[in-house]
Amino acid sequence: MTVSVLMAAYKEEEVFLRQAIESVLDQTFRDFELIIVLDNPENELHKKIIGEYAAKDSRIRFLINEKNMGLPRSLNRGLKEAQGEFIARMDADDISYPNRFEKQLQYLKDNHYDLIGGLPVMIDENGKVIYSIGKVPSDSRKIRKALQFGQVIAHPTWMGRRAVFTDLEGYRPIPLCEDYDFTLRASLKGYKISNLMEPVLRYRVTKNSLSRNSLYKQYLYMRFLTDAYKKGKAADMQEADRYVEVHNDPVSAGRYLKANGIFNDMLTDLTEKKYLPFIGNGFRLLFTSRQYLDKIYRFVRLHMYS
Repeated sequence: MTVSVLMAAYKEEEVFLRQAIESVLDQTFRDFELIIVLDNPENELHKKIIGEYAAKDSRIRFLINEKNMGLPRSLNRGLKEAQGEFIARMDADDISYPNRFEKQLQYLKDNHYDLIGGLPVMIDENGKVIYSIGKVPSDSRKIRKALQFGQVIAHPTWMGRRAVFTDLEGYRPIPLCEDYDFTLRASLKGYKISNLMEPVLRYRVTKNSLSRNSLYKQYLYMRFLTDAYKKGKAADMQEADRYVEVHNDPVSAGRYLKANGIFNDMLTDLTEKKYLPFIGNGFRLLFTSRQYLDKIYRFVRLHMYS
């Protein structure tokens, strides 16, 4: 077995789940297993859908958690079952390009990388392109520096050597930032990280992607993880929880969420070449959330390494 694909499902819409599974099964690269962990044992529709695909394709291994465990623990359960030399990630509402695994595997092997991502194309609930990520860091040395400002490899686009996941003992239960924490720990251990500079996946952004409170909490966890990384160490999980609890006030969270909506509008304006609305939204953004401006600053610094 060459590749083990890890997918955790919970309550995705039926059409999204089917598109995600089929995009894996239709890959040009065929030597893989698809491990699907259902983290909602009461979701009878998901059981029916996934069971239907598993009955038709022996490459699917279907696991059902006895209770809700969350994404990190669900992925770790899948990792324990994985038999592949390489691990690929896939979310249950995204769509992989047909040649994703073939191209990523070749890129990883040819360049002796340990963990890579690829370019995501952001789509809405109807499959319409919102915007495309055109450039991310790919040089391992630049990525090591860029990680001081944020995540540089989109989690659903990952492909890495199984030895990396084993060495790091999988994901830690860092809420909302388990992938960033994993990437930082991989970097601290000296693993070579890169990105394939080609679109590999359609990344679905839905209204329920992150709740009002979770979006700001994610930023706070990211900021704490970043500070620890700059000091050359992995963050302490209990200290991270305390930091977020102290700083997560409702007013700041609300302003941050509003700023996120404005910023997404700006990205759409830019994609559609609507420059006047882009400028207007940019002016509004300046006075909405200081913390979101910090996120944009980090975003700009990160992409300076691209």
